[in-house]
Formats: sequence, C-alpha cells, structure tokens
Amino acid sequence: MSGPSSLQRAGGRVRSACDLCRRRKIRCDNAQPACETCAFAGVPCTFTEQPDLPRKSLRDQLLDARARIQELEAQLAVPNSEPSTTDLSERSTPPIDTPKDPWLRLMTLDHLPDTYDLDTSLATFQTEIAHCGVGKDGSIQRASFFSTVYQRTGSPIDLDHFLAQAAQSFQFQGLQRRTGPKRALSPKWPPTSLVKHSINHYARSGLYSIFPVANADALSQLVEEGVLNSQDATVPAANLACLVAFTAMMCVMHRLDPAFSDADPDAYIQAALCLVPRLLMEKPTIRSLEAIVLIMTYVMPGAQVEPGQLLLALATRMIFSLGGHRYSVIHEAEGRHLRALFWFCYGADKNMVIRYNRAPHFIDMDCDLQIPDNYVLSSSDNQFFSRPLSNDELLFPSDIRLSLLKSKVYHLLYSDNARAQPEARRLQYIRELDQELNELKATFPASCWPDLFATESAPNYTFHDLSLRGVCLHLEFYFLLGKIHEAGGAFGSSLSNPSWSILPSSAELFHQESRSILIYICRTREFLNWHTFWIYAQFLLTGVFSLFKFIITYPTAPSYENDLQLLQSVVDIFTDLDRKESPDMRGRFPPFYFTVCLVKRLMFLARQASARTGA
Repeated sequence: MSGPSSLQRAGGRVRSACDLCRRRKIRCDNAQPACETCAFAGVPCTFTEQPDLPRKSLRDQLLDARARIQELEAQLAVPNSEPSTTDLSERSTPPIDTPKDPWLRLMTLDHLPDTYDLDTSLATFQTEIAHCGVGKDGSIQRASFFSTVYQRTGSPIDLDHFLAQAAQSFQFQGLQRRTGPKRALSPKWPPTSLVKHSINHYARSGLYSIFPVANADALSQLVEEGVLNSQDATVPAANLACLVAFTAMMCVMHRLDPAFSDADPDAYIQAALCLVPRLLMEKPTIRSLEAIVLIMTYVMPGAQVEPGQLLLALATRMIFSLGGHRYSVIHEAEGRHLRALFWFCYGADKNMVIRYNRAPHFIDMDCDLQIPDNYVLSSSDNQFFSRPLSNDELLFPSDIRLSLLKSKVYHLLYSDNARAQPEARRLQYIRELDQELNELKATFPASCWPDLFATESAPNYTFHDLSLRGVCLHLEFYFLLGKIHEAGGAFGSSLSNPSWSILPSSAELFHQESRSILIYICRTREFLNWHTFWIYAQFLLTGVFSLFKFIITYPTAPSYENDLQLLQSVVDIFTDLDRKESPDMRGRFPPFYFTVCLVKRLMFLARQASARTGA
C-alpha cells in the first residue's frame, strides 16, 4: 500500500499497528522508515508509508514481455549461427543442434537416477532388498518371509511400508534438506586436456589389468585425429561416445585426485548416453563395444540393475557380432583386447546371474572358455593384495575361475531345468558344488583364504594390504557358498520336509556364511563409503536377513547373543560413517539411515522371538 491510504482501514479508522504487530500483540513503535519488529522479521510493514511507484499499463507490460522473449530467442540462436573459437569439447550441450521441437528436448533430460535424492534412494533400497533373500513385494517368497516372521515373533512386518516410514522420519528430522535441491543435469563434453590426462593415467597406472575396457593407444589416436573438435555427422558416434564415457569412468574412479576434482563425470556420461541411439545404428566396432561397456561399468555400481542388464545385453550381441566369443579372434587386429572385453563382460554376466537369479546372456556351450594366457595364476597373492599393476597381466574385477563356477551353480541349481530336478539330485549337486568351491579356495595362497579374515580374532594387520578386488573376492566366495546351500531350502524346510535330514549341515553352513559376511564387512569398514555402498549392499543386507532368519528360527541357539551383537555392530558402522562426516555433509546419503533403521527393527523382532520361547 502507498500514500495516505496506507494509514486507514476500509472503515476509515487510522491504523495503529501493522498486521504482524497486531497478530503478536506487539505495540508498533511507528519507527521510520519501518518499524523494528517488521524489519527484524523480514516482512513488509503495512503501517509505514511507501512511496508511490509508477505503474505501467497492460499494453506496456505486454510490449516489454514480447521484447524479452525476442531477446531470449536471439540468445538461443547465437550458438547455431556463430562459429566458436574455443575448444568444441568444452561445450555444455550435446553435439546436436538445439532442437526447435520441444519433444526433442527430452533427449537432454537427466537419464541417471540421483541416489542421494530421498525418493530415488528409497526406491533403490526397496529394489535391492528384494534380491537379498526376502523376495519382491507381492511375491510368494516375500509372503513366506512375512508369515515366518509373524509366526516366530508375533509381530507383522511390511518391509516396504517400514522403509517408507523411515523415509518420512528422515525427512521430518530435517536431514533431507541437507541434500539440497533435486539435481538438474545436462550433457557436457569433457575438455580435451582432461581426456588426454585420463588416457595417460590409464596407460601408466596399469589399470587395464583390472578394467580392460579400453585400448589406450586407439583412444590416443582418436584424440590426435581431432575427433573431439570435429563433432559432425562424418565422425562415428562410437568414437565420440567411447572417449566421453572413458573420461567419465576415469573421473569417478579418481574423484579424489586433484587433476579430476573439477570434473563432472555424471554430465559426461549423460553426453555419452545421448549418443547411444546413433551408435546403435552404426556397424558394430570395438570402439562401439567399448562405449557400451564403459557406460555399463559406470552405472552398475550405483545399483542400477535393469539399465546394467540392458547395456550388458547390447555388449553381448556386439561381442558375438565381432567374434569375441571365439579364442581364434586373438590372431586379428586388437584380437587379444577383444577377448579381454569378452571375459570382462562374461564375469559381469555371471555376477548378475548369481546375485539376481537372471538368465545368463552368455551360454557356456556357445563360447570358447579358454582362460587367457596372461591371466593371473590362482596361486598368486596379487589377486588379494595391493600390488603395482601391469598391463601385461590380467586380473579382472573378479576371478574368472569363480565366474565359471557361478555359471555352473546357476545351471545346476537355479535354472528352470534345475528347479524341475528331483530333490535327491539337487542335494547331490549341492554337495558337488560345495566341494568344487572348496577346491578352488585350496588353489589360493594359504595366507589369502577367506576363513583367515572372517573371524573376530584376526589381527588387524592382516587387512592392511588388502585391495578392493581382494575384499570383493572374499565376499563373493561367501555369497556363492550361501547361494549353493540356499538352494536346498535351509530354513523352514526341516519343519515341512523330513528329507532335509539328508543334509543336516546345510543350516549350520548357511548360518556361518551369514556371520562370515557380516564379520568380514565389519573388519573392512574402511572400504565403506557413499561411493561403494551399493557395491557391498547386497552382500551386507543378505547377511543381515540370513542371520535374522536363523535367529528367529533357532532363538535358543548358543550363538544368540553373539548374533545380536553382530547385528548391533552393523548399526554402529553406519552410524559412525555418518557421524564422521562434517556437519554440513551429515545425513546426505539416505541409504545409511535406511540400513540403521532396518537392522534395529530386525533386532527388535529377534528379541521378541526369544521372549516367546522363554529364553
């Protein structure tokens, strides 16, 4: 309000206090230029007179709006009409013209889920626990789990509803506000200097040994040819996508390195994703295969199972098209590199098969499974400990001998054909596969056996030199052991199936496997952080649910108190992980909070099961 009219009400009475003062029953001090109460509260004072402001007519406002629209349209047209003298690879837009059709702008939307966002984290966490021994929501396995919990504890549990309540609690505590606004991600090309540095670092560090996903010499040649500065229809999309996705992978792997600290890997991978449709219309090449594998390697550690599976399916078809599934391809140009890509994808496929019970993309009988000549020996401790890497020795993220056994476990115990086998045959397979797994373990150096690490009495110094690959290999060993014995229905089968007495040790082995996973994770907690959580999540949550099922099934077991204490250790780990962050960073990763809430709830139910038995 302005002028004298601001001092009077509609009824003609003189205003004696502003709205805020009257609502709080504070006497207005009539200070100039505004009363202190309103000034401190940061609200406009309706008592203090305001100067008259000229007001434009509706016609003038429309003319101003039209001029502003024309100005913005002119700015948008500049990048398409004026040549740029800067490095084209530093543009923040994809290598396509700005689309005039608004529907085409959907190509520039964010394709990567933000797992720091509360809603996204909740959905991802709910999806992940479905593969941790409790089944999907609405499945027979989930219903059986609910029924068992209610029968043993007297309390119902709806996992998805409970996690949704945990998300609300997270929001009510004000933790979600620290995560900031939802991410708005746009495609961006990495600077040429960053691409060159990534290639040089990859070649010098020997990272090819574990991640043989790119040919450094071929990528360097593309950069020298000026591919990044000639982004037009004459440049294959595969070459562009490969360079951009490779840089994104290197940036996220070395995010703490000062040389990569200012990079934006999510924006880079977004640009690579924008090129995938055009890439798929080109003839398959090793560069196009590398691009798909690099994108797959980028998204899989973020618990993006479905996108990872689709990308893996694309990579599989490209490998078959290029002949990488045959050993004879090593005699062709880049043949050994193509075989390395085959084994990298084969390992990823068998990992997905055994962890998520998905049908494999690679059928063993259709592939030459001759192990590479330069693959690390099973007797070498390079598989487990941090050693200087060499491009001449292949390690891969996991042991391919273990990958071959994973394929066999799925085929004999979890495939549709295996489920139709008589129980006696399945029990025979369980014994044989358990024996094969132990024989594989026996080929490892004695100092690297998983049993030596997954104990509470293991000295701390035994963990000091473990590599991330070594940690994952140990966890995969225990996880596979659990999958083998889980196929026999270790829990609940003894009540409804008298023939379970044929294999009396399976329940105890399953229990020890669960404890071993959790103890091992507790002893290697320094490997846990925001960036690695989803790598370990299934190992961790499977161990938690398996141990919980054992506790409520055998609440009088001598290990009851130790098992509860182990679950409490898991709670302490994730509480400490969040507490150690700086004040402005705490509470920014919702899955930590979900894990703590879930394990606490399971501990409460475990105590109820014990109380019902009078323990």
